[in-house]
Amino acid sequence: MNVYEGAVNRIRFIFAEFPRVVVSVSGGKDSTCLFYLAAAEAERQGRRFEVFFLDQEAEYQSSVEIIEGMMRHPLAIPRWYQVPIHMTNATSHAELFLHAWGEGETWIREKSPLAIHGIPEPYPKRFYDFFPWFESLDREPTAHLVGLRQFESLNRHRAVYKANGYKHYKWSTRCAPGSASYRFYPIFDWQFRDVWKCIADNSVPYNKLYDRMYARSGANMSTMRVSNLIHERAFRALAQVQEFEPDTYDKLVARLGGVHCAALYAEDRYIFSADRLPPAFKSWREYRDYLLATTPSSTQSRYLKRFAKQDADESACQHQVKQLLLNDWEGNLPITRQKRRKVREQWWDLL
Repeated sequence: MNVYEGAVNRIRFIFAEFPRVVVSVSGGKDSTCLFYLAAAEAERQGRRFEVFFLDQEAEYQSSVEIIEGMMRHPLAIPRWYQVPIHMTNATSHAELFLHAWGEGETWIREKSPLAIHGIPEPYPKRFYDFFPWFESLDREPTAHLVGLRQFESLNRHRAVYKANGYKHYKWSTRCAPGSASYRFYPIFDWQFRDVWKCIADNSVPYNKLYDRMYARSGANMSTMRVSNLIHERAFRALAQVQEFEPDTYDKLVARLGGVHCAALYAEDRYIFSADRLPPAFKSWREYRDYLLATTPSSTQSRYLKRFAKQDADESACQHQVKQLLLNDWEGNLPITRQKRRKVREQWWDLL
């Protein structure tokens, strides 16, 4: 069988095994295909399924529109969370967070009537912590479907295969020790071309940002990514959002400090990148120390403590420069050849 048939069989198996199915979506092409496959199987079985999306506020409008279409599917049960969370802001050393959906603040857009606007009980107000909390709410065996593909990186490959999954199926992992719920990766073996073939063959509605990205850069897999606009792994999209969605850009500039500067220089080789050593410095260590000396005191101490536990060779200093340039005061960007206290390899860390 081909990979499309394989994914259909996996999802059919999941629906047969679990009374509750939750599909996680982001507005990107992979989760769009996953949603289509789950909706087709739900229709075949006459069942409903849940659709989960954690809205980070600083999203492309095109992503919001494709998400809304999914949530309005007649078989979908919306689990669209628009609740206050703190998002790391990689564009500013002064305004460290976007308090997404903060009470009394002027949001980038109005909340959707389909979304969940409040949570009565205490919940984690950080992006990475929200996912395991959501899974902990399961009151019956639940299958959480995730559109992760192993060929995108070794980290994603490890996220699929790192632990024993449901029964003997390696394309799954248990949500938590002792839990009756599991995460499944039905399209884990798909390539980039398989995703677009699925969309084309089945006339699947998809995020039109990809058309604009293709027109700008061609079929470049590294640039055709849809994500939150301000965190340290994706903020370079700000260099394109002015062109793709000028209204979204204007609202984002008004909402958050540092956005305009990051949009101007996101693709610069020096200002937000550690790919090339500036001519004024003889070594990455010298450049790192200069950046440390000019870093605001509110975060400087955190960098000093972290770097003191790491190697001081040129390779390590180059990675430390990258963290300083991107204001990664939380330590989310990986440092190669370093011992890390916690290796993040959950699927939500890869979004």
